[in-house]
Amino acid sequence: MCKVASDYVVNTCLIVFAKNPIPNRVKTRLLPRISPEQAASLYRAFLMDWCEALTELPNTDVVIAYTPPECKSELQALIGNDVTYISQTGSDLGERLTSATQWATENGYGKILLVGSDSPTLPLTYISQATDGLDSCDIVIGPSMDGGYYLIGFATEGLNERVPFIFEDIAWSTPQVFQQTVKRISTMNVTLKLLPLWYDVDTPEDLSFLHTHLSAIRLAEGTVQAIRTEKLLTKILKED
Repeated sequence: MCKVASDYVVNTCLIVFAKNPIPNRVKTRLLPRISPEQAASLYRAFLMDWCEALTELPNTDVVIAYTPPECKSELQALIGNDVTYISQTGSDLGERLTSATQWATENGYGKILLVGSDSPTLPLTYISQATDGLDSCDIVIGPSMDGGYYLIGFATEGLNERVPFIFEDIAWSTPQVFQQTVKRISTMNVTLKLLPLWYDVDTPEDLSFLHTHLSAIRLAEGTVQAIRTEKLLTKILKED
């Protein structure tokens, strides 16, 4: 059972892990189905659509954790200046996640959400579920269909010193990431909330599914989601 929520008011920090969209540096698993230049353009569309959508979240500060260190100005040109930028630090993903979490704690945030930029169709309601879940639980995590997770979040009250443990000894970029992370969390005296399953876009097969999904959203709901992504993906798949 989750703990009873405390009375103090918390503020939320949502940290998006992002890379500079350079050919042969991003979405390389999509090659050779598409070219390195197309993969970089598609990732750029993901990032712009996703960050634009996140601005709709109430009472949430969006932070871009970027890499490499010298790419801040390039990402500012894409995303704008209504978000905070911090450089990723650490030798592996676990250290970079820990560093970003510590930065948010030091800046006074009571709820910290960490997300990637590979799920441009992720419903904002899932983010809201994560934020609300941290009112009563210590950790939230959103599993992805590839065996990883699209979100992990923490309520920082009394937890920060244990965060590095969660990210240690994880086989990053493998189908075991979610399983290993949950196993480590299970050894701690904390409460955990699971979010609904969702998907990342990493492989050539994912491209066709994403395109079909975006079209279905538009037909079923009468709305356009990830407009840059859909437009570019339609062009790429026609040229394929």
